[in-house]
Amino acid sequence: MKIYTTPFENDDKFFFNISANVGLNSLNKTEDVQLVQFGYFAIAQNNFADLPQELRTAAGNVVPGASYAGAANDPLTIAIKVDQKVRGGTQDGHVSVIRGATTSYDGGSHIFLLARLVNNIRSLSGKDFPRIDKHPKCPPALAASVRRCFEV
Repeated sequence: MKIYTTPFENDDKFFFNISANVGLNSLNKTEDVQLVQFGYFAIAQNNFADLPQELRTAAGNVVPGASYAGAANDPLTIAIKVDQKVRGGTQDGHVSVIRGATTSYDGGSHIFLLARLVNNIRSLSGKDFPRIDKHPKCPPALAASVRRCFEV
């Protein structure tokens, strides 16, 4: 897991980033996988977002902390594919590392999936963000990584 900031209106906005892609044909490092899983868990919990039911259902099937090897029939892979389908943009079956100076990967019209996932984690965590390790559903490797990051 990495840290990423991007200009946002008059301030910088903090994001968690992954060190390698997560999903089909990806390295699927444990901390990265758990961040993405936690992001889909957060989407499923977000009652304020106007989400297609197909995405809310797929996200609700993702279990934070479950083992993951990138199988096509895994709930996380399915959630990633549904998310890409309903939001448009690249449809490659994986969540990409955020790169560049913004959270957009094509000049503005498509946002990295991870940025959306972290925004949902931000909503779920409330005043505790970025200390997402305080949430009871934060998976163990992710929680340990956050504690190392903030030296707590």
